Amino acid sequence: MKSKTSKLLIAMLGIVMLVGCKPKPVPSVSEDPSVIVTTSDEPTTTEPTSVEEGEAIRRGTAADAITHRGELVLEVGEKVDVTYARTVEDVSRIEFKVEEGVAHDALKLYLENYTAEEGKRYSLEFEVHAAVAFVGIVNGALHDFARGDNSVTIFYDETSAPSLTFIFATDEEGLGLKNNNVSFKNFAFTEKVYGSEEDIVVDGNNFDWVNIQAYENTVGVKGVTEETEHKSVDFYATLTSKGLYLLADAQHDLYLRTEDAWWQNTNFEFFIKGGNQYFVSAKGEGEEFTKSANVTEAAWVTTAVEVDGKANFHTIVEAFVSLADLPEGAIVAGEIRVGFAWKTPGDPNTGGEAAGGGLDDYWVPAGTWTNNAAQTFVNKNGIFKETQLSFEPETLTIDGDLSDWTNENVLTNKIYLEGDGETTHKNVTFYAFLNVEGLFVAAVAEHDVYIDNEDIWHMNTNFEYFFNGGNQNFVAANGAVSFGAGKIVNSELGGEGKAAYRTVAEAFLPRAVYDSRSAEEFAQEDPILRVGFAWKTNGDLATGLGGSGGGPDAWWFEAGHFPSNPDEQYYVTQNGAFRSNPNLG
Repeated sequence: MKSKTSKLLIAMLGIVMLVGCKPKPVPSVSEDPSVIVTTSDEPTTTEPTSVEEGEAIRRGTAADAITHRGELVLEVGEKVDVTYARTVEDVSRIEFKVEEGVAHDALKLYLENYTAEEGKRYSLEFEVHAAVAFVGIVNGALHDFARGDNSVTIFYDETSAPSLTFIFATDEEGLGLKNNNVSFKNFAFTEKVYGSEEDIVVDGNNFDWVNIQAYENTVGVKGVTEETEHKSVDFYATLTSKGLYLLADAQHDLYLRTEDAWWQNTNFEFFIKGGNQYFVSAKGEGEEFTKSANVTEAAWVTTAVEVDGKANFHTIVEAFVSLADLPEGAIVAGEIRVGFAWKTPGDPNTGGEAAGGGLDDYWVPAGTWTNNAAQTFVNKNGIFKETQLSFEPETLTIDGDLSDWTNENVLTNKIYLEGDGETTHKNVTFYAFLNVEGLFVAAVAEHDVYIDNEDIWHMNTNFEYFFNGGNQNFVAANGAVSFGAGKIVNSELGGEGKAAYRTVAEAFLPRAVYDSRSAEEFAQEDPILRVGFAWKTNGDLATGLGGSGGGPDAWWFEAGHFPSNPDEQYYVTQNGAFRSNPNLG
């Protein structure tokens, strides 16, 4: 767990700026794995301080915080009455009252690290003392603050925004801004100087993990009841040039290793790219253990713990899956989908995803699952519940409006299809082009049926595109997007002899998904990507196209250009989409 990192080690890893005395928290994992919040439930009272003492906290905005580095800046909105805001003996206390209907973010506190350099990464530790428990927002992440003392550690990249933005409430679940008296002290910034994830050794300890960025971005399960709060597991992972490294750090009460099947013993199980199962199990004799064949390398270390109030065993399992042992196509633009679980039959925990957070032997982090679309995203910097890739191109806006598609070559080099017989009023035009940002595709369809309220994407009106064979991507009218960015916009068409609707679909796929070349290499060549297209709305049939041998079919694609067949896919270049290779004349 992150709580095992000593203050001495942190000091050795970076440069520290300290105001007052550094806190000595005993961290617990917060909702955001990059933030540690420690709380104390001891009752507390705050004695009023004379307004003549100390120094008033500066009023202003985020811009003022940037200007006044190292100084707290308080932004006060409407319907907030700040009755006290001063710093006395390095303790900054803010007392406030609010009116009904006040905005949740009407009170903000900013702090800019006075030694910060933009582009570098830092940790920030500080203490918060609250007269009333509340849920706040720290640098965009929700955090619970108990009544009394709370110690906080955050990790952040220094940008043009203040190093710390602290909001005293959240609008989620009705947790608005309430009267309170909150104190802050012991702000300590540390410049993070990381080691390399390439240096990890699979030996069953975490010493070579604590100084890499992946150690900050984790998922786990911690017991939330009195009977289970001593049990926990933290999962760590990093994707390197060699493959995928994983580590499970578990505090558990049962340790089984003599049962017949691997899954009947204490085990660390993970799935990669959907249902591809991997495991390391305690089953074995002596120091031996069992692992699945697709786990390239593993280590298992279990230590008995004889301390009251602690779990009976502490286990670290480390695993490595080489690039060759990963499922085909598992790495997409430097990310890989992984689901994590810890299990010992008969050793249940609470606070995970299984059993709705109730007692269950299968310890799966809340908000994730092992083998489906709720798998986490892993890159070199750790584990994330959302993709860390950017899908917002600068070239065009992905909004279902093609007015910014102004390149005449791209608009000319398109693929147009229409039905025959009684379906000649139905048609679709496919557009596509490449640039240094990625693949841009679009479809403009005139059709009679429009569906946008089904849960499953392909039951709705949709545009599919496949690249380099069977790599399927889609954007659907219910808002579903397979990967990248996508948008569908529908309008009524109507009129005699016309289709009922005109629908525009637009999508973007980052270049890193299909091309490993640098931007400089890309600019020096004339790249080609094989892409297949299809339009579909269930029940909206057209004839004379590629489906059903030219018979009635709702899947609209061109005969001889089956969307997922690499030999029949179109040739997409910087100048548009072509039926034959334009580079061959």
